[in-house]
Amino acid sequence: MPQFDTSTFIPQLFWLSLIFGVLYFLVVRPTLPKVGRVIDERETRVKGDLDAAEAAKGAADAVRLAYDEGMAAARKTAQAEVATARAAAAKAAEARMAALAAELDGRTDAAMATLATARADARAALAATAADLTADAVRRLAGIDVTAADVDAALAEGVRHG
Repeated sequence: MPQFDTSTFIPQLFWLSLIFGVLYFLVVRPTLPKVGRVIDERETRVKGDLDAAEAAKGAADAVRLAYDEGMAAARKTAQAEVATARAAAAKAAEARMAALAAELDGRTDAAMATLATARADARAALAATAADLTADAVRRLAGIDVTAADVDAALAEGVRHG
């Protein structure tokens, strides 16, 4: 193999160095700064994107915190309004119950008065009917003509002496 021949070893190193130098100066040297700039631009863009993402995260956290605080305040307000509505409903129900109780008491008193009047009327009618029947019975049994007023007077006198 010719590349391992020691007599051609120095000229091979010369040509290797020459071709490497030419390739380095023609290919690598002009493209290396461009690659470096691209890498720097990417690094700058990535850093900017990370900074923007961090700022967006901070803004999102602030919005979330404001949302949570708003929801907590709305919950407290709603609970207070529900408690107020319950208290108002309880007061209204209590007032309706008191009005209904007063109305029922009035109706009960009126019914009791009507019942007392009906009892008195029934007693009077019963007494009149009893007096008429007694007078009729005395007339039929004893043959004595007695009026209902005479029977009432006799009963009233018997009650006083009795």
